[in-house]
Amino acid sequence: MTEVEELRPVPRERAILESFFTQLGMFSFDRAKDYVEKEKDNSRSSGASGAIWAALLAALAHLAAAEKAYHNMTFLGQKMGGQSFFSRKDSIRTIYTSLYNELRKVMTMGRHSQPGSASYLEDLLSHLSEQLCHFTQARMEMADLYEKMHSLGSQKSINSDELVTTLEAVLHKYSSKFHHPILGRVEESFQTEVDVVTQLLRCQVQVSEWHFLPALLSLHGANSKLTAWGQLFQRQKETRKHLFGGQSQKAVQPPHLYLWLQRFQAALLAKFSFYFHEALSRQTAPADMRALTARTTPDYHGKISSFIRKHDASNVSLVFDNRGSESFQGHGYHHPHSYREAPKGVEQFPAVVSLPSGERPLTHWPNVIMMMGDRAAELNTLDKVVHFYDDKVQSTYYLTRPEPHFTLVVIFDGRKSEKDLHIAAFLQEISGSLRNSKPFSTLKPGSKG
Repeated sequence: MTEVEELRPVPRERAILESFFTQLGMFSFDRAKDYVEKEKDNSRSSGASGAIWAALLAALAHLAAAEKAYHNMTFLGQKMGGQSFFSRKDSIRTIYTSLYNELRKVMTMGRHSQPGSASYLEDLLSHLSEQLCHFTQARMEMADLYEKMHSLGSQKSINSDELVTTLEAVLHKYSSKFHHPILGRVEESFQTEVDVVTQLLRCQVQVSEWHFLPALLSLHGANSKLTAWGQLFQRQKETRKHLFGGQSQKAVQPPHLYLWLQRFQAALLAKFSFYFHEALSRQTAPADMRALTARTTPDYHGKISSFIRKHDASNVSLVFDNRGSESFQGHGYHHPHSYREAPKGVEQFPAVVSLPSGERPLTHWPNVIMMMGDRAAELNTLDKVVHFYDDKVQSTYYLTRPEPHFTLVVIFDGRKSEKDLHIAAFLQEISGSLRNSKPFSTLKPGSKG
C-alpha cells in the first residue's frame, strides 16, 4: 500500500466523524442522526473500507437515537409486557446492547481484513468502534443507576452514600476507555455528567451530616460544571420555518436529564441554605439574607416564618442530634486542627435553626430532648408527628423527624389538639421536602414531585 492510498480517504471520513461527535456532544441528536444517514446514502466507497465505513455510519445513526432516549430519560418506569408487540418500546438496555453488537461487528470487520491490506481508515474505524463499545457499556451502567434512583423516589430515606460509591466505580472503570481525540466531546460529556451527579449526591450526604464546608464545595463544584454544560445550549440556535414564510431562531431546548440535574441542585441549595442558615447569615445583612433565601425553591425559612405568624406558634426549631459524632464543632466552618471539647448534655442537641428569634428556647429544651428519647421509636418511622402537652409549662409540642439526625419541633403556648390537621400537614410537608427523595421520582419525564 502506497502512502497516497493510505492518506487519500482519511481526511473526509475523519471530518465526518468529528462533525458527528461534535453534534452529539452538543446534544443535537436528531441533527447528528440525519447527518450520518445522509452520508451513508451518499457514500460511494467500495471494497473492505467502504463496507466498514457504511456499517459504522449505520451504527452511529443508532447511537444518536440511543443518546436521545438516554438524555430524555424516556426509558424510566417502563412496564415490561404492558404494551402490544408492535407498540412496545425497547428498553434502553436492549437499545444499547443491540448497538454494542453492531459496533463489535465493525470492530471485527477491521481486524479480519487481509494481513497487510488493512488501510489506516479500517484501523481507525475498528479502533473507534472498540472504544464506543466501552461507551455503550458505560451508558448501560448509568441507565441502571438512574432506574434505581427513580425507584427510590417513593422511599422515606435514601442511602446516597451507596449511590456515590456506584458512580465512583463507574467513573474509575471507564475513565480512560474512550479517549480517542475524535471521541473527545463524548468523553467530556460523560465525565461531566457523572461528576455532577456524584457531587450532588455527595452533597446530599454531607448536608445530612451537617458538614458545612464539604457540602459547600460539592454544591459549588456541581454548579460550576452545570453552568459550563448549559452554555452549550445557549450557543446553539435552532432555525424554524414558519407556515406563511420567513423563519426564526431559538435556543436549543436542553434534554430532560440536564433539566432534572438543575432541579435537583436547586432542591439541595434550598436545603443547604436552611441547614446552614446561621453560618450563611453571618456573611450578609438580614434583609439581604431574606431576599436570597426567598429565591430558593422551596424557601424553608420563609415558609416556617409564615407558619409561625399564621398559627401564632411560639417557636419552630430544627434540632441536630450529634451524639456519636466525634467531628462535631458547631455551626459553619471550623479549621480541621482546631480543638473543641466534645459537647455534653443539652449541647449534644444544638438548634440548627430556631425561629422566630434565632435562639433556641432554653426553658423548653430539656422537654424537647426528653421527647426525642422517649418517643424515638415513633420518630424513627420518619413520617409520624408526635404530640405532647406539658401541664407544668402550659405548652404543646409537635415533633417529627425528616432524617435520622434531625428533628423538627413546633412549640405552642397553651394546649393544642393532637388532631390539629394544619399543624400535622405543615410538619409532614416540610419534613418530606427536607428528606429530598421527591426529586428522584421526577427523573421520569412528566412525573410530579
